[in-house]
Amino acid sequence: MKLNHNKNSFKPKTEKTFIFEKTMKNHFWILIFVLVFNSGFGQELIPIDSIRLEADGEITDFGTDDFNNIYFIRNSTELNKIECQTKKRKSFSNRNILEELNTQNILQLSLKSGFFNLLILDNQLNPVQDPIPLNSSTDFSPTLTAPVDNNFLWGYDPVVQRLLLWNYREKKIVRQSMILNDRDAAEFFTKLIYYSNKIYLAGNGKILKFDEFANLEKVIPIDEYDQLYVIENYIFYSKEGEIYRLDQKTNLSEKIAETDGFDFFSLNKSYLFVLKDKVVYLYDSQNFF
Repeated sequence: MKLNHNKNSFKPKTEKTFIFEKTMKNHFWILIFVLVFNSGFGQELIPIDSIRLEADGEITDFGTDDFNNIYFIRNSTELNKIECQTKKRKSFSNRNILEELNTQNILQLSLKSGFFNLLILDNQLNPVQDPIPLNSSTDFSPTLTAPVDNNFLWGYDPVVQRLLLWNYREKKIVRQSMILNDRDAAEFFTKLIYYSNKIYLAGNGKILKFDEFANLEKVIPIDEYDQLYVIENYIFYSKEGEIYRLDQKTNLSEKIAETDGFDFFSLNKSYLFVLKDKVVYLYDSQNFF
């Protein structure tokens, strides 16, 4: 989901395509067009680099991986990757709608295609598996998915209201949770994340945290959110142009970034990436952990 933003801000005067700019001129405008961070760490952070994404049309989804590679979907039809080291661009398209990009799995990335198929690609954008159908004609028809490895993925199926572990090569369910509905009404979930042998199912003002056997470990309260990431013991999420860090141990949230609007954000243990008006701004994220 995109956040509202001001089109006139954050627009640098000069940039090199897909290249981390290291000149004094670049540092000058970065200081001018700075995201202001109200941080509990007692300091304001400024961009340490930027990359312009030369893409016609609209960027409809965005993500990064642990190797600092950048991924984005253009016009809901073309997946692109900008390699961190070489700055080379790769692209993938199958002439269908592409959405729900997931880059948090270090082994592979996933996205939905044509609404009812899940694509699993390696980090060179090569398919590693035939498209996985996600519809009522199979035993596995989830609305939310999160790949585990080259054989399994987790999914949430609102029909059976369970978290399911699916062997997508053998096409069978191998594990499932208890029924996940309240007594008064069915739950509504919007995000599923698999991270470090834990599964996070988010929605309705809370996140359900499961172990690898689909046992519920904890219920974590959370505000409404636009984007959501899990890294180590923290949950990072955006809301109304601000970025928050939620500590899983204490359930306390802390604002780490306040901006005048952006399109998407992503992060890993090295950098916070903020996309605005087709420019990706990089910030040091090591103090967040």
